[in-house]
This record gives sequence, C-alpha cells and structure tokens, in this order.
Amino acid sequence: MPQHTLLVAALAAALAAPLPAAAETSAETTASGDASTLAAVRVTGSNIKRTDTETANPVQVIGREQLEATGKASVADVLRSISANTGNAANETSNSGWASGSAGIGLRGLSQKNTLVLLNGRRLANYGFPANGLSDTFVNLNALPLVAVERIEVLKDGASAVYGSDAVAGVVNIITRQNYQGAEVGGSVGTADQGGLDETKLKFVGGLGDLETDGYNILFSLEAYNRDRLDQDERDLTKSGIYSDQPGGRWNGWSAKGARYLVNGVSVPMLDANGQCPDGTTRVASAPIDGLAGDTCGFNQAPFTTLIPSTKRWQAYANGTFRLSDTVEAFGEVLYSEVKGVSWFGSSPFFTLESGRFALNADTGLAEPVSSNLPAGNPYNPYGRAIPIEYTFFNLGGTIKTNRSQSYRGLVGLRGSSERWDWEVGAFGARSSERETVSGGFANRWTLADALATGSYNLLDPSATPQSVLDGINIATLRPAESKLQGIDAKISGTLGHTWAGDIGFASGVEWRREKLDSNNPWQIDAGLQVRPAIAEVHGERTVSAAYAEAIVPLASKLELSVAARADHYDDFGDAFSPKLGLRWQPLDFLLVRAAASKGFRAPSLSENSDSTSISYGSVVDPRDPDLPGSRQNPTFFTVGNTELKPERTRSYNFGVVLSPWANTNLSVDYYKIELENLVGTNNTQTLVTNDVPGAVQRDERGKIQAVYNRYQNLSDLKTSGIDVELRQRIPTERLGTFNLSSAYTHVRDYRRPTVIGGPLVNYAGSNLGATLPKDKATTTLDWSYGDVRTALTWYYTSGYDQKASATAQAVQDRVDSYSQFDLYVGYTGFEQLTLYAKIQNLGDEDPPYDASFPGIRAPYDFSQYDLRGRYFTVGFDYRF
Repeated sequence: MPQHTLLVAALAAALAAPLPAAAETSAETTASGDASTLAAVRVTGSNIKRTDTETANPVQVIGREQLEATGKASVADVLRSISANTGNAANETSNSGWASGSAGIGLRGLSQKNTLVLLNGRRLANYGFPANGLSDTFVNLNALPLVAVERIEVLKDGASAVYGSDAVAGVVNIITRQNYQGAEVGGSVGTADQGGLDETKLKFVGGLGDLETDGYNILFSLEAYNRDRLDQDERDLTKSGIYSDQPGGRWNGWSAKGARYLVNGVSVPMLDANGQCPDGTTRVASAPIDGLAGDTCGFNQAPFTTLIPSTKRWQAYANGTFRLSDTVEAFGEVLYSEVKGVSWFGSSPFFTLESGRFALNADTGLAEPVSSNLPAGNPYNPYGRAIPIEYTFFNLGGTIKTNRSQSYRGLVGLRGSSERWDWEVGAFGARSSERETVSGGFANRWTLADALATGSYNLLDPSATPQSVLDGINIATLRPAESKLQGIDAKISGTLGHTWAGDIGFASGVEWRREKLDSNNPWQIDAGLQVRPAIAEVHGERTVSAAYAEAIVPLASKLELSVAARADHYDDFGDAFSPKLGLRWQPLDFLLVRAAASKGFRAPSLSENSDSTSISYGSVVDPRDPDLPGSRQNPTFFTVGNTELKPERTRSYNFGVVLSPWANTNLSVDYYKIELENLVGTNNTQTLVTNDVPGAVQRDERGKIQAVYNRYQNLSDLKTSGIDVELRQRIPTERLGTFNLSSAYTHVRDYRRPTVIGGPLVNYAGSNLGATLPKDKATTTLDWSYGDVRTALTWYYTSGYDQKASATAQAVQDRVDSYSQFDLYVGYTGFEQLTLYAKIQNLGDEDPPYDASFPGIRAPYDFSQYDLRGRYFTVGFDYRF
C-alpha cells in the first residue's frame, strides 16, 4: 500500500478529537451539527442553494487561511499541488514555443482542456495560445489574482449537466471575497537558497460599505509580482550539461552542432588555419553528445537554456453589489491582468542550420525542407562538392522570447428573490490577448542561402562577417493571438413543491455565449522567409446556446435524489444532451453515503476542429537512425486540424462515503470512474517512429528522420478510474493550542487509451508513456496555533512511475523514484493589526527524481511535474486597518 494511504488510514483511526466544519462551506457540520442554523449557499456543481453543503458530488475546498499558509505565489501554484491534478497539464516552467509562461490545470490526468475553470461561477476567456501543440485550449491561471480569492472549490466529478462542455474531469471555481470592509496592504520578498529566482510581491485590498446596513459594498484589489529568471547554468545539477555519470546520460546538455561537416556519417569539426573552432565553440568528441564518430565544435547549452521564465504580473480586480430594493440587487465585477514572461527560447539558443529544417512555401503555403548542404563553391568547403553541415550562428544574437499577455473580464447583472424563488441575470465579456516576440536567432532562408553560396558569411571566423550580412540574415518576429468570449445567462432557483420528506429544490436556466480564437503566424513565416518556423495558426469561432434544469427531491428524511439535465447547441458540430443522477443518503448522523452517474461531453476545441496548422519541434528515439540506432533525434512535427471532428462523449461515475464520528473529524473516501468515447487526439509520435509508419515518417536520402506528420482525429476510447481520500481533523487543547490536520490523497487506478488510431487501450497510469502520470499524489498539512503564533508544515508527495518513454530509457532505468517535499509556514500576529510571516519551501532542498528519458538540454527530470527551484525562502507582512 502506498505510504500516503497508510498515513491517512492511521490518522483516521488514531485521532479522536473533533473537527469543526470549514468556515467557508460548513459542509461537515451536517453530519453531526445543526445545519438549520447555517445560511443556504450555492456549492460548485449545483445551482440550488442548500445548507447541507456536503452533496452527492465530492468538492474539495481550499480556504483563505490555507491559501495564505501554502507560501504559493499564484493560483496556478496552489492548484498545481492538489492531489487530483495528477498530470498532463502545462505550467509556466514549460518553456515551449506555444504557451510559455502560462499555466493550466488538468484534473484526473485528462489534460487541461477537460477541466472547466470558473470565476464566481462563470466562464473566462481561454488563453490565446493553445498548449500541447494546438490541442489544449485552457484558462491561464496566472492571470487570476490570488489576493482577491476567498476560497477555491474543486469539484472532482463530471459536471456537463450543469456547466456544459469542458467539465468532463471536473470544475475549478475560484470565488472572490464578498461584502468585505476595511483595507489591508502586504508585501513579501523571496529568494532561492541556491541563488536566482528573486521575487517581490505587493498587494492591496480595500472594501467600502456594508451590504446590510449601507445597501452597497465595493471591493478593490491590486497585486504586483516580479520574479527573476532561472537558467540552467544556475543549478549544480544542470550547469555542466554532462550527465554521463547517470544511467543513460551523456553530454546531453551539449550541442554537437556548433560547427561541423557531416562526411558519410562522421563528424568533422570546422577548424581555421590554426586548428581552432569558431568563437563560442570547443573541440570535443562527438560520440559523448550524439554518438557520431569523429570530433565536433560543440558547446554547452546551459547558459542559453531557461528552466523557469522570469515573470512580471500586474493584476487588478473589483466587484460591487448595490441593493436597489429589499428584494433586488445589482452586481458587477471587473478583472484585468497583465503578465510578461521572458526566457531563452526552448532548445534553440541561436539559429542552428541542420538537416530536418523547414520553411513555408509562400505560394503554396506548404512546408518544404531547407537544405543544410554547404555549396561546393563556398570558400570554407574543402570537399569540392556540396556537403551537409551543422552550424550555430552565434552572432545572430540570442533567441530571447518575450510573452506578453493582457486579459480582462467584465460582468454586470441583476439578482433578486421572492418568498419561494431566487433569480439572476448576467452579461459578461472576456478577452485574452497575447503577443510573443523573439528578438533574435531566426534566419531568412534566402539571404542565408546567398551568404553560404557566396561565402560572405565567414564560417571559420564569424566575427569577420560584415554587419550588413548579419542584418540581412537575422529575423525578429512577433506572433499575435487573441481569444474572446461574450455571454449572457439567466437562472432561477427555489422550491418547486414538496414531498412527504421535505421541499423539492429546483433550478433552471438558459445561457448563450460566443467564442472566438485567432492565433496568427509572424508575417515572416507566411512569406516563406523564416527557417525552422514554430507555427500555431488557428482561426475559429462558434456560438453556443443551452438550457438546463436540476432538482433535489427528498425521498425520505435521510435520503435525497438529485437530477439534472442540460441541452447544448453548437453551431459548428450540433447538439449535446447531458443528464445526471445523484443520491445522498445519511443513515446515521456520522455517516453519509453518496453516489452519482452522469453523461457529458467535450466539444472539440477551436484549435482542433478549425483549419489549424501546427509545426513544432521535439525529440523521439529512432530505432532506425542510420548513424546510431536507438538514439534520440529532433525531427519537425506537423499537426493539422480536422473540421469533421465529433465531440467527445463521456460517462462518469462516483461513489463515496463521508464519516464524521466526532464533531471535529471528517474523513471522505470517493471512487471515480470516467469512460470517454470519440477521444480527440493524434497518433503517438514515438509509436509512429518506432513502427516507421509510411506517410507519417519522412526521412532524407540517408534515412535520417526529418519530420513526423499527424492530424487531429477521433481515436477510440479512454477509461480511467481511481480513489480520492480526504481527511480533516482538529485537535483543540487548553495548554498546547490548537492542532489541525488535513490530507488529500488521489490514487489513479488505471488510465487506458490507445497509442494509435484503432489500436488497443494501453494503461498509462503509473508511467511516463506519452505524459507522466504518477499513480499516487497527496498533500498533507499539519498546522498549529498557539496564542499569537501559527505554524503549518505541508508534505507534498508524488509517487514514482515506470519508465516507458523509450526503449533506450527502459534499458537503463525501469522506474523513476518518488518525490517528497516539505514546506514550512510561520506567522506571528502579536502586533496590533500586523501579521509577520516567513515561509520555507522545499525544506530538504530536494532535487527532482532523475528520469533517463529527459536528460536533454532542459534537465534530467520531468519538468511538467517538478522544477529546480530548490529550497526557497520568503518573508512578508500583512497590515489590516
């Protein structure tokens, strides 16, 4: 049994002191307390207000005090650590050419396009750059202000019957402060023990008016955040770029493509008359880097490789409520966010000429190979014939990528109540606008070809190349994108009638929204100028209308049935109907049994079902490489959209029990199962290469892999199941203060999907086949309050996983180790209105577990799960007045 399961089981059995309900929802008091004294609230997953907030659906609540004690700097950091976020989601350390600096969440390992993110129960605009090639549209969590958040509710069950598309794996509802009076300011500074990543954070929150006595309330918050960049040469683990002391490791952080000729599969360095390599490169053996015989002029890429981008964020949020009469209120909110991230661009610190490079044909719009041959007439070609070369043009300037994102959402509405009914209408608009600039390191294919043909670029002494030649070759690019969302909605909720067991709760509503996504190429790409273009061309638009209804029907004094149904109409693919049934049974005061079954759907994203085109770059293990079979190669990946896609259809099941044997104890255990049909995806790239699928894998005349072609398609099925365990225990003492223990644990039982279209289902759980998906993940916090002091120790645990990424990796490493991290928070409130605090993240300064399939230029670990922040210190204050 996993060690975290043993911990939870032992604590559940041993701790007998009572636990009060969380203040934000008071869900657990319904098992042993007097729920009638609680105000009715609307819990994520339903539109019906109720006092018993422990419903038929499992909802994890992260309250404000818990948010403050985590030491996390953003909403994204908080959600990334929860146990249900098992994998397959992007974070800002993903320094790719797509959504660098952004972050999403993917519950149940189903990727972020299957998790719906809401702000106060309503949608936000997706980030303008889709992630994972083009497939994943998602809400950028880094654009949401943590300072204004009152709590985060995570619904860990399918919710299409209530919210429609994208809620297949669950819903994250970020709820801001309401009816807040007073003001508070705060600030913090942080730094890493190993250096780098210095951060500064400032915040302000103010509230005017009391809704009950003044008839209005206005809240305003402002947050500013700045963090420095962390590059690979700033960490001992990665600065040398040499991993030959690790299983399967070589000089993986080095590039052999500094300056060399390729002669019949042998690497020959480009040397001047004195036998020296060009500036910036060093003569080394090629074999430790890429397995080729001979020497090369190589270089260490560590100083030019970003592990964590720098970030600057400015975020403002305001909401207001105005009482127009005793029964009617007007409300509104505005969110604005501006985020800037800077990094070295992926794995290309400077422009590199090598085989497998492509550019667009300006006339046909199709990609075509760019020759890496050095013409016979070039004065630096000693062979008298065209010869393949690999060369890095350092003096074109570093490839620095800057991502700027501006996003907003505005909302206005009215709500009111009568004796039996509550009603609400609202209208909102949202936008996310992105601008990605690359300052250097791209090349104009035509001027470069001319410089190589004439010899005007000095390959042996680049500094002697005329500036006019460099200016003609160098390209700086701008890639724009914009995502828009507009919508209106109306709903009612209240009491429809009653049965012999109680009142029937009912809610119904209608929605309409328009979504639009435009992601453009830099003009140099469309003109056919840029070599090695990263393309994310998307133009899609749709309108959606929906109607829904739900009811909670008491069947007996301790038993209730919940039913919900929703009908959606999409103007691009058609209709979807999503029903849901749930049961909540409380046979004893301390025992609650719940179950739910539902059907849902996910509409193909605008990037999947439009005429989209993606060209990206990555690595695969090529068992047929002519130089070194089984070595890792870097072809170009082509993926296109499909306007004939069908929506994914899902069936979700949940069964659980909640135990509250004492007033201060709560233990829930829930089993989930999701079955998905018409899975939208592509063939697994590694599988295509391993099987050398005709038409999908392109090779040059020597058999060297150049490109892998893919298309979004409806595959077959995906099935996943698992268990969630959540424990909360409060132990008040007279002499030693109050102790609180909370633990949330998720076990992924299985995760089965095909690797190729029509292929058998393969279990991804507990492996890194496709994406890393650990079977077990947990977060446990023990906090202690005594007088003016509060401390919290948090344990983040991620289980190990089987190594299945490549045949080479399996040969040297069967399994990747588990990972544990401990964070500590200490706060002091002994000064009037002032709180001082200190936080230490990663107390043990633990490095991520070594993964032999990842010793590339980034780092020898899975950066979708971990980072090299190391031990990190933060000190700060909050002053309330």
